[in-house]
Amino acid sequence: MPSTGKLLSFYRSFLDTFVPRGDYTDSPFLYQRRQTREVKAGAIGIGGANPVRIQSMTTSDTCDTDAVVAEAIALFDAGAELVRLTAQGPKEAKNLEVIRSRLNEKGYTGPLVADIHFSPRAAMIAVEYVEKVRINPGNFADTKRFEQIEYTDDEYVKELERIHDSFKPLVLRAKELGRALRIGVNHGSLSDRIMNRYGDTPEGMVESAIEFLKIAELYDFRDMVVSMKASNPHVMIQAYRMLVERFRKEKMDYPLHLGVTEAGDGRDGRIKSAIGIGSLLLDGIGDTIRVSLTEDAVYEIPAAREILRATMVEQQNWTIQAKAENESLRSPYRIQRRSTTTAGIAPLDCGASRPVRAAAPMPLDLDGPALNAALEAFLKNPPDYLFVNDEASARRRFPQFFGNGERASLPVIMWSDDTAEIPEDCGLLIEASRIDSTLLHKLSTIKHPVFVRVNIDRMSPVTLQSEAERLSVIPCLVLALETGANPVYPYRWLTECLNQNRRAAPFMLYYTPADDDDALFRMPSEAGALLLSGIGDVLAIGPTMRSDIAYQTVLDILQATRLRITKTEFISCPSCGRTLFDLQSTTARIKEVTGHLKGVKIAVMGCIVNGPGEMADADFGYVGSAPGKINLYRGKEVIRKNIDSEIATQELIALIRESGMWQDP
Repeated sequence: MPSTGKLLSFYRSFLDTFVPRGDYTDSPFLYQRRQTREVKAGAIGIGGANPVRIQSMTTSDTCDTDAVVAEAIALFDAGAELVRLTAQGPKEAKNLEVIRSRLNEKGYTGPLVADIHFSPRAAMIAVEYVEKVRINPGNFADTKRFEQIEYTDDEYVKELERIHDSFKPLVLRAKELGRALRIGVNHGSLSDRIMNRYGDTPEGMVESAIEFLKIAELYDFRDMVVSMKASNPHVMIQAYRMLVERFRKEKMDYPLHLGVTEAGDGRDGRIKSAIGIGSLLLDGIGDTIRVSLTEDAVYEIPAAREILRATMVEQQNWTIQAKAENESLRSPYRIQRRSTTTAGIAPLDCGASRPVRAAAPMPLDLDGPALNAALEAFLKNPPDYLFVNDEASARRRFPQFFGNGERASLPVIMWSDDTAEIPEDCGLLIEASRIDSTLLHKLSTIKHPVFVRVNIDRMSPVTLQSEAERLSVIPCLVLALETGANPVYPYRWLTECLNQNRRAAPFMLYYTPADDDDALFRMPSEAGALLLSGIGDVLAIGPTMRSDIAYQTVLDILQATRLRITKTEFISCPSCGRTLFDLQSTTARIKEVTGHLKGVKIAVMGCIVNGPGEMADADFGYVGSAPGKINLYRGKEVIRKNIDSEIATQELIALIRESGMWQDP
């Protein structure tokens, strides 16, 4: 038991500021799964040599035993290895005993996790009956929000003393019973003292977790898992990487639970989750995952399974162990676009100061209503490049796409395959293996971008560098790496190699998805990891997908990374026992009437427990305040309280109009 003097010294140690430097991995060029301790939740091991565990959460009222038991069984049957239930108060926490007993009777002994907000008392009850308890350090012992704006060092120390006194009983009881704890930090619900010192930043998220971890370590308790959740995948990735760096400094080896909170539904929710979770898994970070979709919880399980499958592709045999010198690789906590030359002339140019270009196949595969829908989508958000193999058919069917190098009704074309006679009004897409010395000379005279796909499956890092140097005589070169394995590390290595070259070529991230799951999970995981590191100047899907679906997938990935905004950004929570209205139907209704508001961020949140905090960067919020009642927010400010849910959607539209952000469809 620590003495009073030791505790005071311990509290004051948190006044020292941690300065992250990007040291979260031994090498950014080599895949290595982060080594952690094993934490047991019942019979399930998390971290260590265990596979990445999949989990989900029930949505029914925790006091409705039959409904929760049915949901938990459905989740376990679908493949969830842990199931979480909300326990917002002592009454709900006490009913976990009945739920655990009922599940045991039915032969379901998989671990249950109690989700706690605001109530240490509920946590102390829940820990008696479930295998793991999740607490949010931002509100575990805090019932106020922003009541104190400034903290002196002495006041900060007193806050830490109060947190210690509130958390200590749970730590001791969990240790006695052999339970696990999750320290679950949320970007939008940091405590007053953290907000005062760090703001709502990844640094603040990391510090929030470290406080609770170190308090637990005072009592030699280390059966803990940590999460750093945010609705913005970039913030989430930053926070986890920064936490791993802090762990390395503190010699901590706790497993990590990954998730993008309030990811939404449908394709958007899956793509956003794949970017956040998949990017970190490709970095070797993550021991258990939960995909938070505004859908029935059982649909989260196959989505999680697909993300795991997408990020477990065979790794390239990269043996390089060099240190990164490139600024974007040395500073992984912000997006610093890789510095490149400009490839080509306007309007086909890319790289340098141009935004990330969006490309897709020309819709030669479509006819009738499907073709009209694709052309309408193209006109609404014009693609920068359209790929095609059949020149004659393309010119005959779509003469409006060709503008002799000038912007036509749709902007530009990329050409592929035939190099006998290169059109002057198109760029070129070609395989590196076809470029001999004669063609190399010919390509050096082209004024439009030359996209070269380099198959690297049998290449060493040194061979890749040599091939890039061979192709660099092409003034308008754009490089695309083609591999059946994970391309993240080869792209990072090539970025480092070309960093010293004044003519560093732009990169095209070019994908040919095998199926829709490949496009929804593997492509966002890999492309997200690269784009959020500043690597990638063009994002493209080849002819393996229908043109309109391929292009929308490209735009959705760029939207989720917030590098190119083409529609409304929705932040919607996945529902739980605290939810005060039907999230799925409400979200669908709001999307239907506001989905055309390009660049506007709207949050649809089920309750006031998490809602106001976790919709941290939304422009507008639609938050349940009581059964049948809604609060409307502009930013973090409540504008209208307790509106009847029947009229809340129209009131939201009125608020957006009043704020000058409404556009007619």
